[in-house]
Amino acid sequence: MTTALTAFSSATMSSTLNLPSLGDTTSGIISQQEEYQLGRSWLKVLRNQTPMVSDPQLKDYLENLIYRLAASSQLQDHRLVPLVINSPVLNAFAAPGGIVGVNTGLFLNAETEAQFAAVLAHELAHLSQRHYARNVEEARNKSIPTAAAILGSILIMATAGGDAGAAALTSTVAGMQSAQLRFSRQFEREADNLGITTLAKAGFDPQAMPEIFEEMNKASRYGSRPPEFLLTHPVTENRIADSRARADQMSAQKLRTSKGSLNYQFMRMRAAVLNSKNHHEMARQFNKELNSGLTKASAATRYGLALASMKTRDFKEAERQMESLLQKYPENPHLIMTQASLEAQAGKTKQGLARIDQALSINPDSYPLLATRAEILLKQQNYIEARNELLKLSRLRPEDPDIWFELAEVQGLADDIVGLHQSRAEYFFLNGNTDDAIKHLQYAVKMAGDNFSLKSKLQQKLTDMQNYRQKLRNS
Repeated sequence: MTTALTAFSSATMSSTLNLPSLGDTTSGIISQQEEYQLGRSWLKVLRNQTPMVSDPQLKDYLENLIYRLAASSQLQDHRLVPLVINSPVLNAFAAPGGIVGVNTGLFLNAETEAQFAAVLAHELAHLSQRHYARNVEEARNKSIPTAAAILGSILIMATAGGDAGAAALTSTVAGMQSAQLRFSRQFEREADNLGITTLAKAGFDPQAMPEIFEEMNKASRYGSRPPEFLLTHPVTENRIADSRARADQMSAQKLRTSKGSLNYQFMRMRAAVLNSKNHHEMARQFNKELNSGLTKASAATRYGLALASMKTRDFKEAERQMESLLQKYPENPHLIMTQASLEAQAGKTKQGLARIDQALSINPDSYPLLATRAEILLKQQNYIEARNELLKLSRLRPEDPDIWFELAEVQGLADDIVGLHQSRAEYFFLNGNTDDAIKHLQYAVKMAGDNFSLKSKLQQKLTDMQNYRQKLRNS
């Protein structure tokens, strides 16, 4: 399976640590609340300009893993926003405001869940130690553009339009990359040490940190360009040795740790299928691996073959693989959801819906289960019920633009035009397009007619958005 994923990736591209106190100096430069507000403003721009993965299973998996790691970290503010970015480039990052982004390329390159979690634990350590704020202090001393310049560029984008703001933002970030976005050796060492501790406390093998660093280092030797992650997180032999020594210390504590779960391997396959440009070839390669009998991860390979076969509409092959998997893992939620989606695509929507309903009786608020149910209802052309499922999700996940996008589409099919404009307004607002968000709310207010309660609610939302836009312009 690793060989296959590597091919797809290349084709598409506890001892106490004496950490320095942040003290009042750093807080005086940029407070935690300012960091949070800056990050949330930047998040809107990021969503607007970067291709995001909307797959509910991948998103839900990443969210659960990050919160598991955060619970074992030194992070105090757990208002986190995990993002899956649709790019085969090996990269991950953390930004002020609790934003943690992961490229699909990290799934393809991290062979075990522990290695994947090691990168996330490292990024969470940057957040918990407020390395961004400490870099701002250093940048101020060197007269490098700081948070105010970035925020100013973001505000231009939010108010004056994309081109002007994008140019300002590009110029600002270009001037910062060498000094601010690339953390110092001291900060990287802190993030490594704390990340390894977090990793072990969360139940993952601490040796995964030096392992993934070594793999990245090898990739940089043989490639014309090193992995994107290494451009902002340079890995040296000394750093690998230091992380190995720290991992050995944690291993000596004999905590119960593992390399990770089978579910991670399933998510690697979802990421691989997402990034593949030739699903027929992918299916052939997985078939070849399974028939050779040499694969060490037959369950994940079978899952990959099922997903690739669904993409090529070879439902018989997909059904064969899923039947084999469900016999061995009948209660695995990812397999249940994939089987239900397969049944819906193959014209067995009632069967798929019954399967999802059974799973929802155990976990009624599951994001991916509810999203799968809405997907099946949409295939049944049951637009009213599909809309109701997505409305429930919009209440559970009000800051998820993917939900609002899907909801608007279904509301249109259900002839709920006022609702469509409401949902589009939420979608545009979360993606940093305040002007279009306000336009859609204005349409909704006009269409509300004599419904006083709805009209009042919409008018209040419109007023809030207009005040938000004015506040940006006055900043």
